[in-house]
Amino acid sequence: MTTTDTPTDTTTDNAVPEPVAFTEEQVLDALNEAADDILEAVEARDEGLRDGINLMVNATIAYLRGTASDLDDVAEASYGENLDTILGWIGAAA
Repeated sequence: MTTTDTPTDTTTDNAVPEPVAFTEEQVLDALNEAADDILEAVEARDEGLRDGINLMVNATIAYLRGTASDLDDVAEASYGENLDTILGWIGAAA
């Protein structure tokens, strides 16, 4: 190396990672596995927290698929219930 050469810094990676694509099935599996892990970790009962997390999972899936524009749509499509009923399940255990 000459005195005019500058050493290359190899201690940090400044490269921007490539975007990663996931299939719908991979996203659904990851969401459900994460939900199950959280519920198991806190030993959640069948109501309350479990209902809230399941609503979040169902809403995420519906929003990604474009089959719901709000939680009212999610409640009707996923549960056949109105949103107030589902929120009642969640709130009853709080």
